[in-house]
Amino acid sequence: MRAPLRFPSWLLLLPVLLPGCPSSTSNPYGDKKAPPAPEVGADDPRVVVKDGELYTQKTIERAEERMRDDGIGLGSGRPDETNGECRLFAPKLPHPQCCKGEFGFDVATVSEACGLPTYLGESFRNSCGYYFHHDEGPRWFRLSKLPETSAKQAADHHDRKMAESLGERYQPSTPVPGVEGAWWSRHENYRWAFLPGWDNVRQLSWEDASCSDEGITTVMAQVIAAKPAPDHAQRLALVPKARM
Repeated sequence: MRAPLRFPSWLLLLPVLLPGCPSSTSNPYGDKKAPPAPEVGADDPRVVVKDGELYTQKTIERAEERMRDDGIGLGSGRPDETNGECRLFAPKLPHPQCCKGEFGFDVATVSEACGLPTYLGESFRNSCGYYFHHDEGPRWFRLSKLPETSAKQAADHHDRKMAESLGERYQPSTPVPGVEGAWWSRHENYRWAFLPGWDNVRQLSWEDASCSDEGITTVMAQVIAAKPAPDHAQRLALVPKARM
């Protein structure tokens, strides 16, 4: 039986390397500016706007409780590779950590397809977030595995949850032109895609500002074509690189 709300189907109404080599670990755009709060979801009492992203009220309460109990500091908002595992970037996050597992994300492909040459790093918060520098603020992409084994089933489940929250304002998912087996949807400037290719569907989330439709379909095709990591395999590099 499914939980009434689950991430990443509607929990985030999502809320950023020079090609071929790692970029500097210093923050290239200075102190993080507070992003404007999105209007979407403001009329839903179960949803809370925080740092420009939308969360369930319970998620926010639990995170704040953990921070109070443990005295946890927030992420520095600066790229860091001192952990020796990944380039970590946590704009504002308790317990920043590298992503758990691989999802087929390839920084070089995204940099070229979306025009984002400087990769800041990754961090894990229910799903894996990948951040790229942009003068107007970090651009992000998120990837996660879903329980479904069919992209259409995953899209249908996502659509039901979104419709429960947004009603007729939400338009159901449709097939992605030129990307066989993939489905996508949008609401306001937030986008979601459901990608086949592995045993479980992977959900990709991003904002319109992060990539053009042409660019993101290139990214989707690469993610679908990527091979899953063998059991107990080490990462290929500190910067995400797809296994092809």
